[in-house]
Amino acid sequence: MNEFACGDCWRRENLTFKQLLDPAHIRRGQRQLCDEHRAKREELAA
Repeated sequence: MNEFACGDCWRRENLTFKQLLDPAHIRRGQRQLCDEHRAKREELAA
């Protein structure tokens, strides 16, 4: 199962709201992102 999966999309679809806010479930760093989420990250970083 080596399909491309956007990390942010996966989190939104598979974690509960409480898990999304839990620091243990927040991963920083390099991961695969779809074009939409990559653009949002670049916009926030600028």
